[in-house]
Amino acid sequence: MLPFAISLLRTANLLDPAGLPDVEATRAHLEAERGAALAQLFAAWRASEAHNDLHHVPHLQPEGEWHNDPLGTRLFVLSLVSALPAAAWWSLSAFLADVRRDFPDFQRPAGDYDSWFIRDKRTGEFLRGFEHWEVVDGALIRYLITGPLHWLGVLDLAVPDEDTPSRDATAFRLSGWAAQLLGNGTPSNFQLENVPLHVRSDGRVSVPFLAPRAVRYQIARFCQWEEPTSHEYRYRLTPHSLEQALDQGLQIRHLQTLLARAASNVPPNVVKALARWEQRGTEARLQPALILRLGSPELLQTLRTSRAARFLGDPLGPTTVIVKPGAGEKVLAILAEMGYLGEIIEGG
Repeated sequence: MLPFAISLLRTANLLDPAGLPDVEATRAHLEAERGAALAQLFAAWRASEAHNDLHHVPHLQPEGEWHNDPLGTRLFVLSLVSALPAAAWWSLSAFLADVRRDFPDFQRPAGDYDSWFIRDKRTGEFLRGFEHWEVVDGALIRYLITGPLHWLGVLDLAVPDEDTPSRDATAFRLSGWAAQLLGNGTPSNFQLENVPLHVRSDGRVSVPFLAPRAVRYQIARFCQWEEPTSHEYRYRLTPHSLEQALDQGLQIRHLQTLLARAASNVPPNVVKALARWEQRGTEARLQPALILRLGSPELLQTLRTSRAARFLGDPLGPTTVIVKPGAGEKVLAILAEMGYLGEIIEGG
């Protein structure tokens, strides 16, 4: 979905030529009512000549200089979907069979199935000829139904169970917003985006799905992204994420203001940690290390006067020392030359 999202944002003029968010356009989009924002994205996709849906079908790799008509194809599929009765579920496989029977050449000028060079990424095979209709033309319609038309709110999907991905849907129907979107209107009846975010004392930030979109966008710029759950997005404040935010021209005071305004509560230790980091930078670091333990202090002293000295870091005790990254085998080789056999204990 990520390539589609990036292409859609470009199509909607929300990204600048460098691929970064256009500040004013993005702010206006995120602060718009949910229905208006959705309508903006759907209208941009529907009218785009540059966005080529065929190039986004996951298993297809178009190659060569031939050209298709993505806008004409998209409008044709939309015309088929728009003609369906509202609220009725349709078998996806039956719908594809009907299109193949009645409109097999919907995207092929003069029924040309030989001049388009499309490779199947799964097998490496070139898919030329009508016998590959299911995995090219049919796959495009399946992608449009289970992908963009679902993501953009036009279609609801039916799947066997909650763990089945949307691409494996077995049926679809027009959504409650379909008539408004397809009729160039603005969908309504959205839940308000007014749920506060939650800041934990360990620096993690939970953003519910119904938090304001502008708040989530701003939080994401200051935080490290973590795996979302079924009901919220999750982030974490780290020195690296704060440094990246500063590189983008943001300031800690911006984050402090955002948290004070949008969070249900900000733990005092987080407030203190942000202020301290702004003044002093990172004061604690945790990193993996290879530790060498020796049998006696004398052996460590001998090793420090040998060729191994440049591979040794800070001492941790009279018989223990840190070995610099990537130097473990070198130290063992030098110890062997000195008459001492050692080993690296994996996971130790």
